[in-house]
Amino acid sequence: MELALDIVIIILIAVMIGYSVVLNIKLKTFRNTQNEMNALVGQLNEAVSRAQTSVEELKKAAVTEEVRLKDLVSKSRLLADELEIITQSGSNLADRIEQGLVPAQNAPQNIQEYEESTADEDAYDEDNAMLETLKKVR
Repeated sequence: MELALDIVIIILIAVMIGYSVVLNIKLKTFRNTQNEMNALVGQLNEAVSRAQTSVEELKKAAVTEEVRLKDLVSKSRLLADELEIITQSGSNLADRIEQGLVPAQNAPQNIQEYEESTADEDAYDEDNAMLETLKKVR
Protein backbone atom coordinates (compact mmCIF):
# COMPACT_ATOMS: atom_id res chain seq x y z
CA MET A 1 0.00 0.00 0.00
CA GLU A 2 2.81 2.29 0.68
CA LEU A 3 4.01 1.71 -2.81
CA ALA A 4 0.67 2.76 -4.26
CA LEU A 5 0.68 5.85 -2.12
CA ASP A 6 4.24 6.72 -3.24
CA ILE A 7 3.25 6.25 -6.90
CA VAL A 8 0.25 8.55 -6.46
CA ILE A 9 2.46 11.17 -4.78
CA ILE A 10 5.08 10.85 -7.59
CA ILE A 11 2.34 11.25 -10.23
CA LEU A 12 0.93 14.30 -8.42
CA ILE A 13 4.44 15.78 -8.13
CA ALA A 14 5.05 15.14 -11.85
CA VAL A 15 1.74 16.78 -12.73
CA MET A 16 2.62 19.73 -10.51
CA ILE A 17 6.07 20.03 -12.14
CA GLY A 18 4.48 19.90 -15.59
CA TYR A 19 1.92 22.50 -14.59
CA SER A 20 4.72 24.69 -13.15
CA VAL A 21 6.68 24.45 -16.42
CA VAL A 22 3.61 25.42 -18.48
CA LEU A 23 2.84 28.25 -16.06
CA ASN A 24 6.45 29.46 -16.24
CA ILE A 25 6.30 29.54 -20.06
CA LYS A 26 3.05 31.50 -19.96
CA LEU A 27 4.50 33.94 -17.40
CA LYS A 28 7.57 34.53 -19.63
CA THR A 29 5.27 35.21 -22.58
CA PHE A 30 3.18 37.56 -20.45
CA ARG A 31 6.30 39.48 -19.28
CA ASN A 32 7.55 39.82 -22.87
CA THR A 33 4.15 41.04 -23.97
CA GLN A 34 4.08 43.47 -21.04
CA ASN A 35 7.50 44.87 -22.05
CA GLU A 36 6.29 45.29 -25.63
CA MET A 37 3.17 46.99 -24.33
CA ASN A 38 5.29 49.37 -22.22
CA ALA A 39 7.34 50.24 -25.31
CA LEU A 40 4.14 50.89 -27.32
CA VAL A 41 2.71 53.08 -24.54
CA GLY A 42 5.97 55.07 -24.49
CA GLN A 43 5.79 55.57 -28.25
CA LEU A 44 2.14 56.58 -27.95
CA ASN A 45 2.98 59.13 -25.26
CA GLU A 46 5.72 60.56 -27.45
CA ALA A 47 3.38 60.77 -30.44
CA VAL A 48 0.70 62.47 -28.34
CA SER A 49 3.19 65.04 -27.04
CA ARG A 50 4.42 65.76 -30.59
CA ALA A 51 0.83 66.12 -31.77
CA GLN A 52 0.08 68.51 -28.91
CA THR A 53 3.12 70.61 -29.80
CA SER A 54 2.07 70.64 -33.45
CA VAL A 55 -1.45 71.76 -32.55
CA GLU A 56 -0.09 74.61 -30.43
CA GLU A 57 2.19 75.70 -33.28
CA LEU A 58 -0.73 75.47 -35.69
CA LYS A 59 -2.82 77.70 -33.41
CA LYS A 60 -0.01 80.26 -33.24
CA ALA A 61 0.33 80.19 -37.03
CA ALA A 62 -3.43 80.61 -37.43
CA VAL A 63 -3.46 83.65 -35.15
CA THR A 64 -0.51 85.17 -37.02
CA GLU A 65 -2.18 84.59 -40.38
CA GLU A 66 -5.46 86.00 -39.09
CA VAL A 67 -3.72 89.24 -38.12
CA ARG A 68 -1.92 89.35 -41.47
CA LEU A 69 -5.16 88.73 -43.39
CA LYS A 70 -7.01 91.43 -41.43
CA ASP A 71 -4.25 93.85 -42.32
CA LEU A 72 -4.43 92.86 -45.99
CA VAL A 73 -8.22 93.21 -46.02
CA SER A 74 -8.04 96.70 -44.53
CA LYS A 75 -5.39 97.71 -47.07
CA SER A 76 -7.43 96.26 -49.90
CA ARG A 77 -10.49 98.18 -48.73
CA LEU A 78 -8.49 101.40 -48.77
CA LEU A 79 -7.19 100.59 -52.24
CA ALA A 80 -10.71 99.74 -53.42
CA ASP A 81 -11.96 103.09 -52.14
CA GLU A 82 -9.07 104.86 -53.83
CA LEU A 83 -9.73 102.97 -57.05
CA GLU A 84 -13.38 103.94 -56.90
CA ILE A 85 -12.45 107.60 -56.53
CA ILE A 86 -9.99 107.32 -59.41
CA THR A 87 -12.65 105.65 -61.55
CA GLN A 88 -15.16 108.38 -60.75
CA SER A 89 -12.57 111.05 -61.50
CA GLY A 90 -11.76 109.32 -64.78
CA SER A 91 -15.43 109.20 -65.70
CA ASN A 92 -15.82 112.88 -64.88
CA LEU A 93 -12.72 113.70 -66.92
CA ALA A 94 -13.98 111.60 -69.83
CA ASP A 95 -17.32 113.39 -69.67
CA ARG A 96 -15.57 116.76 -69.72
CA ILE A 97 -13.40 115.74 -72.66
CA GLU A 98 -16.49 114.46 -74.46
CA GLN A 99 -18.23 117.76 -73.87
CA GLY A 100 -15.24 119.57 -75.32
CA LEU A 101 -15.35 117.41 -78.46
CA VAL A 102 -19.07 117.85 -79.03
CA PRO A 103 -19.97 120.39 -81.75
CA ALA A 104 -21.00 123.90 -80.77
CA GLN A 105 -24.69 123.09 -81.15
CA ASN A 106 -24.51 121.16 -77.87
CA ALA A 107 -22.67 123.95 -76.11
CA PRO A 108 -24.50 125.59 -73.18
CA GLN A 109 -27.18 127.93 -74.45
CA ASN A 110 -27.76 129.85 -71.28
CA ILE A 111 -26.18 130.68 -67.96
CA GLN A 112 -27.90 127.85 -66.12
CA GLU A 113 -26.36 125.22 -68.40
CA TYR A 114 -22.96 126.89 -68.01
CA GLU A 115 -23.28 126.82 -64.21
CA GLU A 116 -24.15 123.11 -64.34
CA SER A 117 -21.03 122.38 -66.42
CA THR A 118 -18.85 124.32 -63.97
CA ALA A 119 -20.42 122.33 -61.13
CA ASP A 120 -18.94 119.22 -62.76
CA GLU A 121 -15.53 120.92 -62.71
CA ASP A 122 -15.98 121.68 -59.00
CA ALA A 123 -16.79 118.01 -58.38
CA TYR A 124 -13.63 117.11 -60.28
CA ASP A 125 -11.59 119.44 -58.08
CA GLU A 126 -13.16 117.87 -54.98
CA ASP A 127 -12.29 114.41 -56.30
CA ASN A 128 -8.68 115.51 -56.84
CA ALA A 129 -8.50 116.89 -53.31
CA MET A 130 -9.90 113.63 -51.90
CA LEU A 131 -7.44 111.59 -53.97
CA GLU A 132 -4.51 113.65 -52.69
CA THR A 133 -5.73 113.16 -49.12
CA LEU A 134 -5.94 109.41 -49.63
CA LYS A 135 -2.42 109.34 -51.09
CA LYS A 136 -1.12 111.16 -48.01
CA VAL A 137 -2.86 108.69 -45.71
CA ARG A 138 -1.22 105.81 -47.49
